Amino acid sequence: MSDAKSTGHEKTKSPALFLGLIATCVVLAIVALVLCVKIRGVDAKLADSQKQLAQAKSDGSQAQAELDKAKSTAADLQVQLTAAKAKEDDLQAQLDLSKDAAKQLQDKLDKAKAQAVEQQAELDKAKAQVADLQAQVNQATAGSVQLLSQLDQAKIQSMDLQARLQKAESDLTQLQPMLLKVRHMPVTTSLEKAHWGEGFTLHVTNLSQQPITVNITINGPGGTRRQSNVIGAGATLNVDKLLAGNQVAIASDGCDPVDVDVK
Repeated sequence: MSDAKSTGHEKTKSPALFLGLIATCVVLAIVALVLCVKIRGVDAKLADSQKQLAQAKSDGSQAQAELDKAKSTAADLQVQLTAAKAKEDDLQAQLDLSKDAAKQLQDKLDKAKAQAVEQQAELDKAKAQVADLQAQVNQATAGSVQLLSQLDQAKIQSMDLQARLQKAESDLTQLQPMLLKVRHMPVTTSLEKAHWGEGFTLHVTNLSQQPITVNITINGPGGTRRQSNVIGAGATLNVDKLLAGNQVAIASDGCDPVDVDVK
């Protein structure tokens, strides 16, 4: 009888256990499904994060490359700026020299203009004389045919004089650049007696803003000595071993010579 009760209890217990197992499996399946969905979501987010990270790395690499390129460009620009400043300083120095040369040329031009004014006055006087002669010839034409012929000849002479006058004006225009070149040699000289002995030293200083070539001839009892030198702008040439009684001649193309007696 006891066995019968156990068997009946087991039969009653088996369906409940089976239903519990099924419920557990269903719950586990649901949990597994939920976890699978969450894992897929996490995987998707992880993949998206990795994609963003790769894009960020690519953008960072590109930004670094652009930064390196910008640094290189900045260095090149700095070098160019330094060169430009040096060139600007050199151009400023050249401009200062040009201004000094322009002032000298302006002084010479003013002198040439003054000479041209004097020549123009003489020309006006000559024109007035020609006009007076022309008036006299016009009055003479009323007298006779011979005077008319003389008037025609005077007109021809007047035209010839006019042509000569125009040629003289043209020649003056062409000679003006040559007149600008005619100048005294831009140098100063000074003698210095040697501290020991009886010798002298001649100092020749270039006052021009341009180098000048000089040919120096030294005449004296001991014979003739010659030398050719280039004196830089503002520089001084020393001619030593000179003796009392020497005569020094300094010459340069386009300039009047300078003579110095050593005594």
